[in-house]
Amino acid sequence: MRDQNITKSYLSISSPGVYLSVPSRAATKNATQLARQVNQFGSQLKARYPDNFGFFASLPLPAIEESLKEIEYCFYELDPKPDGVVLMSNFYGMYLGEADLDPIYEGLNALNVTIFEHPTTPCTEYNYLKYNDVDAKTSTITPREWQSLNRPVAARQFATPTLDFPFDTARTFADLFYSEVPSRFPQLKWIIPHAGGGLVATLDRLIGYSTLYPDLNLTQSSMREILARSFYFDLAGPWPVDSAIPALLQWVEYTHIIWGSDVPFTPWAAAAAGITNFDRDIQEVFEDPERSRAIRSSNAKRLLE
Repeated sequence: MRDQNITKSYLSISSPGVYLSVPSRAATKNATQLARQVNQFGSQLKARYPDNFGFFASLPLPAIEESLKEIEYCFYELDPKPDGVVLMSNFYGMYLGEADLDPIYEGLNALNVTIFEHPTTPCTEYNYLKYNDVDAKTSTITPREWQSLNRPVAARQFATPTLDFPFDTARTFADLFYSEVPSRFPQLKWIIPHAGGGLVATLDRLIGYSTLYPDLNLTQSSMREILARSFYFDLAGPWPVDSAIPALLQWVEYTHIIWGSDVPFTPWAAAAAGITNFDRDIQEVFEDPERSRAIRSSNAKRLLE
């Protein structure tokens, strides 16, 4: 951080989150314990280096009751408390528009929480219907078997994050928009990673197909209003600034774009090279240096501090 002139970092658990086995009572117990350990560590780090670190709390989803208890602990007992909550793009098939998540959103909405989404392996409907029982005594398949059942055949050629992660971000926010989560829980703020993943390129398509659901009434104008009120996009990952930012600016103002490193899954050396490229290329996107500074730091400060 010091080498790259980064004053403050916000930490979160990436894929697959803290629920590491296929849903069962045993898996829920382990996930609940791991979430507590992760959140306590984040709080301790923030207490020790308050000017340098913040963190997003993890929840043991898809276990709803246990997650509600962890929200209560994190935001009413933990000191210092989290700066937000991280949610995977799905929790064993529970995508972010799922009605079962409404109690989670209700609790977080009352606290004006910022939610950071991180993509994970997509889930087939078959697997969701067969293996989503958090009350099962034990998991009936291993995590490796679960992964193989969800992985497209074409993924033999490349790592899952290459395509499936950005597509799962698009999938989960499509689910979220169609479920009208932003309007029902308006105090929530959302950070969409990786320059929106596959979402930005498909927003017009999502709006167009929303006419199949007359009650939705999604338009380009209403989508821009939703994004302006509640959504931010980070630039983590190998996204060229000169293509990523102009695409985002079709939907949001520069004040809703924030920088991200994706460290440590993006290796330190690659992240450092990305910073160099960012500093060079952003000058070609914005003539006004104030806008560049906003994306580097002040937008995130306004959102998270």
